[in-house]
Amino acid sequence: MRIYDIDKKCYVDIVKYDDPATKAEQLADSLYCYQHNIFKVVYDQSQPALKSYIATLDNALLHEEKMQWLFFTSGTTGTPTGVYKTKQNSYEQAQALIKTFKGMKFDRVVTTVPFVHIYGIDIGGVVPFELDIDIWVKENFLPEELALEAQKEHTLVVTTPLFIKALNRIKKDVKFTNTLFLTSTAPLPAEEAKAFKEHYGASVIQMFASTETGLISYKTDDETILTAYDIVQVSQNNDRLCVSSPLVTKKVINNGVKEDIMLPFQTEDIIEIVNEKRFKLLGRSSNLAKIAGKRISTMQIESLIEHIEGVDAVLIKIRRDDKALKDEILDIYVEGIYVLDAKTVRAELKKALGTIHIPFKIHNNMKILRSSVGKKIGIEQ
Repeated sequence: MRIYDIDKKCYVDIVKYDDPATKAEQLADSLYCYQHNIFKVVYDQSQPALKSYIATLDNALLHEEKMQWLFFTSGTTGTPTGVYKTKQNSYEQAQALIKTFKGMKFDRVVTTVPFVHIYGIDIGGVVPFELDIDIWVKENFLPEELALEAQKEHTLVVTTPLFIKALNRIKKDVKFTNTLFLTSTAPLPAEEAKAFKEHYGASVIQMFASTETGLISYKTDDETILTAYDIVQVSQNNDRLCVSSPLVTKKVINNGVKEDIMLPFQTEDIIEIVNEKRFKLLGRSSNLAKIAGKRISTMQIESLIEHIEGVDAVLIKIRRDDKALKDEILDIYVEGIYVLDAKTVRAELKKALGTIHIPFKIHNNMKILRSSVGKKIGIEQ
């Protein structure tokens, strides 16, 4: 396999970099480490808080024998967690994902994500490495540029839900024949995936995973039920998802201390089990509001409001106020120049959720911060 730098219009050698700066260099350095069994600490150095936190950790703490990677979760939403992974973890994960391609053959992979986290490296790097096909990278893709690359037959596209939504908006008059899109775990509404398939003729596999667990499950196009990968066993404890698989980390760093991980690993995801291999994701425990006796995911409400014409994006946070009549209030942050009003929100929610009273406050003209895989992580202050 080879790495093609679209910006420079040339192939890049897979070599070791002391300080990789571009996406092509990050990928080349990571694949060199993977190929030669060199331990590597991986994190997004563009996040000042995360970079400062890792600089405070002792080098002896960071290193762990027989490990390939030490990934760090985002530092924007709390104390980062360091997650160790073996080369075998990455290899088995790649093989599990490849089985879901159902015989589709690819000549190359085009990836829009950086190689500073498990999704970028394992899915955008290790998967094509194991398939022995070229990887095409670009520092910053525009949706129109991605559409041009996706038109080339037998292309595997590793991207985020943001690009799927953007391609739906521009509605290029083209078809992506024999092309498959993979998206990260950030939510992609079923109607967006359906519209994408209908317009462009290409399927989207939405992967559900975490840094600690690796790949857990997937769904295709407008499916609402997730299917666990063959090597993954899922169960439930107090409505929360529990995962057992060879992809789950054995050790993490929490608050500067190494901890062993026992199976099954319990996540913060609230699920509904359908059968042994299938489940429905309802939301995260920290993103569920109790409304009229029911637990409703803020992600579901975000999706409903984002369908209002003029709304670019929405992030909802739950504010708990013990002094209020309703102790859970939704802060609705709206991105864009459109001014959203309470009457419009109530009408949209009533259509989907019925006549239940949801206390909320709207914050218009906000800038929503996102991680490199498109996950909404906060508001620009």
